[in-house]
Amino acid sequence: MATPADKRNIEIKARVGSDSEFEAKVNIAKKLTSSEGELLVQKDVFFNSQTGRLKLRFTENAKAMLVYYERPDVAGPKLSKFNIITVEEPEVLEKMLTASNGAKGVLKKHRYLFIYKNTRIHMDKVEDLGNFMEFEVCLNPEQTIEEGQAFAEELMKIFEIKNEDLMTGAYFDVKN
Repeated sequence: MATPADKRNIEIKARVGSDSEFEAKVNIAKKLTSSEGELLVQKDVFFNSQTGRLKLRFTENAKAMLVYYERPDVAGPKLSKFNIITVEEPEVLEKMLTASNGAKGVLKKHRYLFIYKNTRIHMDKVEDLGNFMEFEVCLNPEQTIEEGQAFAEELMKIFEIKNEDLMTGAYFDVKN
């Protein structure tokens, strides 16, 4: 049996300062997407993993998902390869992964999701950490990494993201 192909996107994460700056960027997203966005209340449980990152995502009013991803810890637009499966019994899976791999910790957030072309724009209020935003430029199999990076850089200009606000790792890394 062939191994399924990884999904790919180009990602950036950035810190957003004050609540007023956050609201200004939410307003940019609303205008850009002609939508109010969707509020997602999420809890991510991170587990030890030999490579990449492994998390179990609980979302209110949606099925839980197990997410494995590999992404370099560098600032700016970067390739993320990932796999996601929906989980029928997330509490059992959490117990199993905690026992077998060890849990690293939990991250809770309110995420405002906007879709623009092939990009997921996340405006995140992370519990105990502050305000952040993220772009996930979803790549089709035929698209190049450079095409995705160029689009992410265009969005960075639209949202006035400064290089010093770019993050290298995951929100969870900031917490610990």
